[in-house]
Amino acid sequence: MKQNNEVRVDAASKIAGIEKYTRDLPIKNALIAGTVRSSKAHARIESISYDKNYDWSKVTILSAKEVKNNYVAIIKNDMPYLADKEVNYFGEPILLLAAENEKILLEAKKHIMIEYKELAAATTLKVSIDRNRAEDVFEEILLENGEGNKTFSTAYEIIEDIFETGFQEHVYLEPQAVVAIPDGNTIHIKGSMQCPYYVQNAMNELFKGTEIKVDVTQIMTGGAFGGKEDFPSLICGHVALLARKTGRPVILSYNREEDIRFTTKRHPSKIHAKAVVNSDGKILALDMDILLNSGAYATLSPVVLARAVLTSFGCYKIPNVRIHGRAIKTNISPCGAFRGFGGPQSLFAIEMLIEKVAQTLKIPVWEIKKANMLSLGDTLPTGQPIDYSYGLPKCVEKILESSEYEKKYKEFKKYNENESDQTNILKGIGISLAVHGCGFTGVGENRIKAIAEMELLPDGKVLVKTANTEMGQGVDTAYKIIVSEKLHLPFDDIIIEEKNTSKVPNSGPTVASRSTMIVGKLLLDNCERILDVLSLKDLEFSLQDFKEAAQQYFKTHDTLIVQEEYKHPDFISFDEKTYKGYGYPVYSWSANVAEVEIDLTSYQVEVKKFYTANDVGKAINKQQSEGQIQGGIIQGIGYAVYEALCIKDGEVQNRGFRDYIIPTIQDIPEMYVDIVEDTYFNGPYGAKALGELPFVGAAPAVASAVSFAIGKTATKIPLTPEVIATLIENSNYEY
Repeated sequence: MKQNNEVRVDAASKIAGIEKYTRDLPIKNALIAGTVRSSKAHARIESISYDKNYDWSKVTILSAKEVKNNYVAIIKNDMPYLADKEVNYFGEPILLLAAENEKILLEAKKHIMIEYKELAAATTLKVSIDRNRAEDVFEEILLENGEGNKTFSTAYEIIEDIFETGFQEHVYLEPQAVVAIPDGNTIHIKGSMQCPYYVQNAMNELFKGTEIKVDVTQIMTGGAFGGKEDFPSLICGHVALLARKTGRPVILSYNREEDIRFTTKRHPSKIHAKAVVNSDGKILALDMDILLNSGAYATLSPVVLARAVLTSFGCYKIPNVRIHGRAIKTNISPCGAFRGFGGPQSLFAIEMLIEKVAQTLKIPVWEIKKANMLSLGDTLPTGQPIDYSYGLPKCVEKILESSEYEKKYKEFKKYNENESDQTNILKGIGISLAVHGCGFTGVGENRIKAIAEMELLPDGKVLVKTANTEMGQGVDTAYKIIVSEKLHLPFDDIIIEEKNTSKVPNSGPTVASRSTMIVGKLLLDNCERILDVLSLKDLEFSLQDFKEAAQQYFKTHDTLIVQEEYKHPDFISFDEKTYKGYGYPVYSWSANVAEVEIDLTSYQVEVKKFYTANDVGKAINKQQSEGQIQGGIIQGIGYAVYEALCIKDGEVQNRGFRDYIIPTIQDIPEMYVDIVEDTYFNGPYGAKALGELPFVGAAPAVASAVSFAIGKTATKIPLTPEVIATLIENSNYEY
């Protein structure tokens, strides 16, 4: 495959400001929707009353009693569209309103009174764990390999700590926005979303047993990062129910405050990890207890936990492991999908545990990581061999060279010992190794049975039909590159079909860094079928040859439509009871180095430089790949340093960008990006996962640099000034 740097197909319209998002749709006669929410974290709804002196003729009200199938179909189907008798988190939807404008909605809400009887609430992970109720565990996973108990009983040294990660808000540029348009017995749903078929499935369940049919269209989406994976199923149900009741189009669009306060977040984690090590720092055994704060409903927590468990041993060969993971219910807004999907939480824990090992044994941390790093041919604790597409050693080689890590390690250490008192600045350099399992966990891809379709048009152009959505990551561009390369067609001769469930097959959700690797491979297979039909498969052919063959075909045929369904290679299997086998068909790898400075007056951490090398199998579009990597790093730095979401008594306190801080242009470090291409045999041209990998390794690299600078292991992120001050000033600190 030649190197491609095609301009993104959506670049011009976005830069020019003419791209149409959900709020830009010209929808006539539309009502505006609003939500009446719980003001309690956990309570019984005693009564709902409406001010008799208010004119309700301008407002449509919808309650749970009008919803026959009142559950959002995700995994456990435990979350209602509207709370009926009980609320389980602050902000849970109780009533839906629709009116001609926002002003009427705001006034109407003032005239609705809800009385509650408060119930005991577990608004923190600690409270939920302490009350020790089986019903508070959404999912539990145990992975064991080797002889962990024996190894711990005869250990040279056991090193342990508790590692914590916080909430994270997605901060997509475009807040949640969806529309429902009634059309006889059909409701057309359009909106900002990642997974049209997730919404389609949820709507099928919602209207099961009725005459209502639904189709779903993804409108250009201004960012998602997982925040528009599961959550749109809830709010699409809201607008669909209102559209059915009113017979008019209904728009629901959150402002930034509502979006931050009431949508899903990254799962906070608390991980107790301990390792048996010998005197050289070799890790002989790992025991990890993973707790994820899931919020009030399960949403995607079971599969987030699965990835957390399967990422927990990182990039290291550890012969004896015991990983116990639990997703815990609390009375806060449900947590959901977010870039990395459980991997960032557990990778932070294993990387910081190794920092603790290094500081305890007084051995440089890179020496510990190097001694324990996987080699080609090694086997993971799941029993999966690492015997193909393993580019981590090359990533390490590149990163050590580009960052001059070992040289700067000595320089910064000397500086902190001799000069930091004069400058009031500490310097740190940190290193992380990161891994991301490509695609769905275990047998997930075989369950999905993703289908991609292509149609050859009479003029020789090709129509690509998948449900995978463009949300800023560049998937449409990647698909056009894959197809144009194989069929020798001009870029503009590849047409991407609208992401509408009545027009495209279910190729699976746009999540898990699977779109290019899984669906892109199906498109490549479809190209092979088209070439076979045109008798070009085994020939060297030109654009003219292809066009002429297409013209010849359509002289005797009306259509040429091909489909491929994905299935893992036969040797890939996974046991969901023991968590043994191939957790993922292949892994992407990265090595990362961060340089930081800590101001000893403000205790603010500033990331000065960031070096990264990522093994992505094959970069379908190098420029686009570099952009993805840079974006993931910036988001990971936010996770590590800035993004503190505060919850008090179950209520999110943040209201916007004034009190939820993300990195600005001034906070972006110098970045040096290397791409390693250790190809994967079952990906298009060798490509594997890219989108989530850069994020996963960023925070541990920054925390490693902070640990170096202050001489203590950073065990909690974000590393806000308050956390840094506590670390530096208190030798027996507790967060």
